[in-house]
Amino acid sequence: MTHLPRYALAAALAAACATASVTPANATAANGTWLRSNGAHVLAFDCGGGLGLKVTKSPEAAKVGKTIMCGAKQTSANKWKGTLLNLDDGQKYSGYVTLSGNSLSLSGCVLGGLICSSDTWSKLK
Repeated sequence: MTHLPRYALAAALAAACATASVTPANATAANGTWLRSNGAHVLAFDCGGGLGLKVTKSPEAAKVGKTIMCGAKQTSANKWKGTLLNLDDGQKYSGYVTLSGNSLSLSGCVLGGLICSSDTWSKLK
């Protein structure tokens, strides 16, 4: 299985700001600032009726302020499905965000699941 670059997935999260069935209270469980292994900070927030992710600090200044996911629909108590934007190549990936305690895991795939990658972040605040 081929893997996507780590930043590709993490910073790879955006934009299917489609109408979601998630209420802001549901997305709130993941809300806050998350730390990536590369030192980047990502804010999880209510966006487009679902979960959104935005880069607030990064070793690559051009990525700061970029929304990498918006409107992810909640599929279970601590899991959301949406479209992830790869800030490295501009590609969009189908992906999941899963909350487990103080960890937020992202996983995304292209080509019907043939090429996948994942990344786990830790809670800052």
